[in-house]
Amino acid sequence: MRIRHYLMLGAAVLVLFASFFMPDAVAGVTDMRRFNNLIIVDSQSISVDTAPELGLLDRLAIAANTSTESLPLKTGNVMDGDAAAERVYQELERFSRQSPWEIDFSKFIVEESAASLMIDTMIPTLNIVVWDLTLIDPSENTVMVTIDDETGVILRLVVRWKTGSMALADLKASDTPIPSDVELYTIAQSLTEMMTNYYGLHVELADYLFSESFSYYKAEISEGRSNSFPMYGVIRATGFTINERV
Repeated sequence: MRIRHYLMLGAAVLVLFASFFMPDAVAGVTDMRRFNNLIIVDSQSISVDTAPELGLLDRLAIAANTSTESLPLKTGNVMDGDAAAERVYQELERFSRQSPWEIDFSKFIVEESAASLMIDTMIPTLNIVVWDLTLIDPSENTVMVTIDDETGVILRLVVRWKTGSMALADLKASDTPIPSDVELYTIAQSLTEMMTNYYGLHVELADYLFSESFSYYKAEISEGRSNSFPMYGVIRATGFTINERV
């Protein structure tokens, strides 16, 4: 009888021990499995839900914001590398239709392309996926462009020609041609017209500063009376930038 009593008492102790400690132990194993899964799973892409209310001006602002951080991605949410390269040619051709300069972007070859998530560090919910592409032509002229992964729209553009090649300004023959204030101002006006036609919004030259052989400009792009965004850039005889802070 005593042996049976001790056995029953021991069984009760084991049940109590299991009821107190087993749930935590099981939970620990489950958590470890989840943790291990997070470590070993190789995701093909990173999907981030962009705030649906983000419009064109919001996307332009994020692309030009100096407080944003970029997280490299293997691919975009909408486009892959091939689709991004195809889209950039379409957008550059559409952008240059109203250009007063003869720029044949079809001669440029995509040298580099990379997708990234741009996050506003002040407001992390403001984020977009973009593609950054670098294109070079046989004369080593360079085009660097940022397009939005979702809309395909150009958010930032840098065009650079090598010295001695095609220039934006019709300069007088000289060993060291220096464009005049009037020439650079004319280019700034042409760029605002090109942006108006490309984005389909009102764009005007809001500020302009001439500095020796180049100039700074600010173009104000607006969707309405109370919704506008300043797009800064630099103009030289051998190139220009759009939505690129200096």
